[in-house]
Amino acid sequence: MSPTSRRAAPRSAPAARNGSIPDGVRLTPTLRASPRSPVTSSTRAESIYSGPPRSKDRNLPAAKVPRAGTRWKLACALFAGLAGYSMFFRHGAANPPAAAATARSAAIPFELRRPLHVTAESAGISRSDLVDRVLRARSLRDIVTLTEKLGAVGDDQTIDQLAPLVADARRGVPEAILACYGAIGTERAVAALIEHADDDRPLGATQSAQAEKPLLALAGKPGDPAQATAIAALGTLGSDGAIGALIALATSADPSVGTTAVAALGSINSEAAATALRRLVDAPDPRIAAAAITAIDTIDEALLGKLTGVVRSGDPQLVAAALGALAKAGGAALPVLRVAATSGSQGTRSAAITAIGEIGGSAAIQLLGELLITGDRTSASSAAGALAAIGGKEAREILINAALGDRGQISGALAQLAQMEGDDVDQALLSVMRSGSGAARRAALPRLVKAGNPDAIQLAIGLVQHGVRQDREEAIRLLADSGVPRAFDALVDIAGTSRGQTRVSALDALAQARPGDPGVTRLLHDSLFSGRREEGSYAASVLSRLGTEPARQILLSALSGKSSDLAEQAAAALLGHGMTDAVKTALLSAAQTNPAIKRQVMDELIQAGDREGLRFAEDLLSHPDPRATSAIYALAAAGTPEASQLLERALVAKDAGTRIAAMGALLHNPDDHATDTLVRMTKDQDPQVRAAALSNLGTLGSERAQQAIFEATRSPRSEDRVAAISGLSSITDDPRASAQLATLIRDPDLEVAETAISVSYSGGPEVDQALVAMINDPAANATLRAAAARRMYYRASELDPATRQSIAALLGNAIPEDQP
Repeated sequence: MSPTSRRAAPRSAPAARNGSIPDGVRLTPTLRASPRSPVTSSTRAESIYSGPPRSKDRNLPAAKVPRAGTRWKLACALFAGLAGYSMFFRHGAANPPAAAATARSAAIPFELRRPLHVTAESAGISRSDLVDRVLRARSLRDIVTLTEKLGAVGDDQTIDQLAPLVADARRGVPEAILACYGAIGTERAVAALIEHADDDRPLGATQSAQAEKPLLALAGKPGDPAQATAIAALGTLGSDGAIGALIALATSADPSVGTTAVAALGSINSEAAATALRRLVDAPDPRIAAAAITAIDTIDEALLGKLTGVVRSGDPQLVAAALGALAKAGGAALPVLRVAATSGSQGTRSAAITAIGEIGGSAAIQLLGELLITGDRTSASSAAGALAAIGGKEAREILINAALGDRGQISGALAQLAQMEGDDVDQALLSVMRSGSGAARRAALPRLVKAGNPDAIQLAIGLVQHGVRQDREEAIRLLADSGVPRAFDALVDIAGTSRGQTRVSALDALAQARPGDPGVTRLLHDSLFSGRREEGSYAASVLSRLGTEPARQILLSALSGKSSDLAEQAAAALLGHGMTDAVKTALLSAAQTNPAIKRQVMDELIQAGDREGLRFAEDLLSHPDPRATSAIYALAAAGTPEASQLLERALVAKDAGTRIAAMGALLHNPDDHATDTLVRMTKDQDPQVRAAALSNLGTLGSERAQQAIFEATRSPRSEDRVAAISGLSSITDDPRASAQLATLIRDPDLEVAETAISVSYSGGPEVDQALVAMINDPAANATLRAAAARRMYYRASELDPATRQSIAALLGNAIPEDQP
């Protein structure tokens, strides 16, 4: 090894026994999301390739990216990760660099804008080893880490070797490979990216002239899903052509395109882009102007004056952007920010305080301190948050003084202080806890309890024992979450000696903090068998959530106890945690003597397709039991052939309620069979069954169903006509239904006529005519005339004077309350 190599060798790191990437390569992973790969383990490179056959032509990319609905997502990833390479990389003749795009006014030279490129040897890693590891990597995290390194040391051969992964089906893998191409940045890499741009995915910002043309074309294509991403890529490219295109797009008719173009201009560090942004501040569209204000990084004296005018004008569309921009002006912006923070709207005040916090420094801290003392609750809370974010001794002292004052709780200073570290903070919180108000003491508690402070723990115990309900619940949570042994012991003592809601809340908190603690399990056992229904029910639900074997055994023992209520609670808890063979056996045994458990188990077994559940349902349907309806609902939800057979049997059950419930189940599958069955049920001997069948036919609304309803409205039995009206009201958009309803309004049977009038609010002109005729007929039944008047009351302005007078005479001063 040469002296140079020895000097460059990194210090050896501890071995990572399970690491799939050597420590020398695993340097700076920047993955933001790493879903688990669905690919099964394999050491062969082909194990992760599921795309089309690889091309045998080494001069072309091996596979195109699938045309999927995620093209814009891939594009976003490309533009975030694709960049060119530095001129420091010495490409051989076989790896010529892509020509750079022209950027005459760029503030930073092209060579410095591109990321540094080095040889693999100088980095102490092997390029071929990196490629092999990428090809056989199983997780996205590993692929991103490895391709980041390949982007710095890769060449044209690397592009060919990685091409199959561009068609990989795993989320994030194609993006990582294309980002690597962009970082390699040779002519071949740019050509490969352009090839994929033809697949409706735009080219990333490779800082090359070759990339500029397709990006300009796509950025100017209205309605393309990737247009916004291409515009952002032009900002990364930063060439003269990109700036010209972005200026034109910024004033386009589409405001979303315009604001995206303005943001892209803001990402370009050049004099031309800065000049364009300052002109756009005066754009007639306030959305474009606000975007330009936000995008400007450097605030000079002229722009400071303009932004000050915007803030003083109170323009609601620009003031928020102006306040955010003023934070970049430093101390010179504090006077106008002070005015905005004390006299603007609530939103303006909050934005101004945020800007003051971003400026920082002694003057900003003093201003925030004033706002903390004098501002309203919202402003003071914002100031407290800004001071906490600035940090430092001066900000801490202001927060401590405010926390110890009368406004410590209202201003939010106490809450912010509790999130900070330091002995002075601890002393301030202890002082608040000993002598502060009740609300202030509760605000100081979380930090002190977690630190194990004895006085704080004792105060929390006192709140549990003597505080109001909200304080008790909060104190229990604090004790359980503190992780302090003394706090946990205190909570166990509270759970053992208290009763009612305090006990169950303490047990719940204990079970979440230490689910496997035997003492907690014993307390839950005692609560379950306490004889107090509410406490027992809550204990059963907590035991179910625990899911431990001791908890399951406690619930199983409750199944065979004397209390049927407790057995039902235990059964529900066991079913909520899943049905093992042992649990199923115990539940089936309990179901033999407890009908409620039988119904619970039946529902679960039917959904699981267990024949035992079907047997339970058959038993219930075989007897005139009102609980049979629960079996019908479970069978309808199951939808299996066996369940359908039992439902057919329910339609001829002796119990009318069972038949009605079975008809309701037919609506889950409203086919011809359901219609025929309901039509048949309109001839049932029980009037309630006939009425339910007609109502369900109205819900179906098919031609066959409507015909059955029309036939029923002409039935000689008045109860059938009344029942048919319910179905008729569901299809009044049919002129035939409206005409039949008008006929029924004049039915000689009083109940039929009154029922028809009651549903006439959605009828057509025939119904209105029938109602008006009823109102104006002195010989008609007085009850029917009054009912018709109530229906037409709110439409009296549409009627003739005589009808209006009749309505007034029939109703007097009474205003009907039954209008729809």
